[in-house]
Amino acid sequence: MAQQSVVSQPVVTKGGTQSSDPRNGSSRPVNGPQSKTESTPFEFNDLRFPPNVGTVDKHLHWIKFIPNVQNKSGYNVKKATGPSGGELLSRVDSNRLQTGGQLGSKSDYFDSALGAVGGGAALAGIYGVINGVGKALDAADAPGASVGSVAASGAGGALAGVLTGAFAGAVVSAIDLTRKTRRAAGSIGLYMPDTVNQTVVNDYDQVSLTQALGTAGLILQSGGAITEGVVGQVMDGKNFGQTTGSAALSELAGAAAEKTGAFGQGITDVLLFSAGYAQNPQVELLFKTIQNREFLFDFKFVPRNKAEAESIIKIIQTFRFFAAPEIPKTGNGRYFIPPSEFDIIFMLGSARNPNLPQISTCVLQGIDVNYGSAGQWTAFKDGMPVEISMQLRFKEIEIMHKELITKGY
Repeated sequence: MAQQSVVSQPVVTKGGTQSSDPRNGSSRPVNGPQSKTESTPFEFNDLRFPPNVGTVDKHLHWIKFIPNVQNKSGYNVKKATGPSGGELLSRVDSNRLQTGGQLGSKSDYFDSALGAVGGGAALAGIYGVINGVGKALDAADAPGASVGSVAASGAGGALAGVLTGAFAGAVVSAIDLTRKTRRAAGSIGLYMPDTVNQTVVNDYDQVSLTQALGTAGLILQSGGAITEGVVGQVMDGKNFGQTTGSAALSELAGAAAEKTGAFGQGITDVLLFSAGYAQNPQVELLFKTIQNREFLFDFKFVPRNKAEAESIIKIIQTFRFFAAPEIPKTGNGRYFIPPSEFDIIFMLGSARNPNLPQISTCVLQGIDVNYGSAGQWTAFKDGMPVEISMQLRFKEIEIMHKELITKGY
């Protein structure tokens, strides 16, 4: 049976707020609940609900949530010493910035991206030199130009370009998008909910080839119809809109009419309709991107005794704590330290369930807690709700692609 941890609970006394830790019986003055002073670190061991989850046949299937705490956090959380029992997912994606004890190394993909941006900065400097030469030539053509003014104009433009490129290069070199987290030693284990859904959404953009190609497309797609239509009208004396090229001519006439400002945007459609046509938008669906996977977990807690009630409160408090940002002591409140991230593992007994896809590191986007999920407010004598529901909304920080899927994600 997994051991339940004890989180310090605030006790109000006449002299102020103190924190009593039943593990050692000590009482220490604090600045408030969950104070981040070194004397009262926020630490937790493994939390479980139900208490026997993962150890009995009824609850062999369960989910493990492991926080990845920001390195700059002022709260002391016991750090994991390394992977144990195969529970630490192997980070196989070359496009992913590592976490979970693999900090500091940028992937080849990321280095290539930085190199490309750095190269762009160098090009900006070269462009500045070229731009400076152009300014010098313009200055030479100006009335009353002197050798000194021409040289000054060229040198100034070139120097500005070089400085811009150097500054851009310095900014790029300062970028470090590796994960700034450390894996906590403790975890939160919950029973497997009734539904385990993952959402994968591909974004496709509707692109109108008619609009994209514009007038050039009109001429190319109409071929010789425009010329034939014009010739037909002149030679045969036919009315506008009655020849082979009438649709193309109507569209051209509409575009020209719109540019005069005397007609509205619908004049082209009106002229086409008059000729018996309507414009085909020639819509194509073009792939744009794939959204990060989202995971939604619903849990219902019904405590059977005081120990389970306390465990439920601690679990909810722990999720809320790690999902919240932090205001550092420095910076006068201008900055946030981002919330913790989470590794999520589908477990079968004491090992990862190989029949379910792995989940990469996630952010906890939202927590919905309903303390009256029984349908009406019902509580025990001490105020503990009879039933509590909690919904967790996670989103992966990396995008899935074919290589990751073939490796079990």
